[in-house]
Amino acid sequence: MKILDDTLINIYKETSKCLTGNNRRVFQAKITEAYLDGNARRAEFIFGWARRSVELGIKELKSGYICYVEIHERGD
Repeated sequence: MKILDDTLINIYKETSKCLTGNNRRVFQAKITEAYLDGNARRAEFIFGWARRSVELGIKELKSGYICYVEIHERGD
């Protein structure tokens, strides 16, 4: 696992906020793979990212398929 300092963590958090949908998930997945050995729970703890989104991003990266999430079908 590579070392993350507070500055880098904040840069990744801010960059993630600027992205949406698949682009955000793939970005988060790439950071998680590179720095956290693909552990979505660590990404949730360190960056505050939704673990399920990171897991979906990792699946999208590995499969090469984009998952389209229907916002209106989400629970309240």
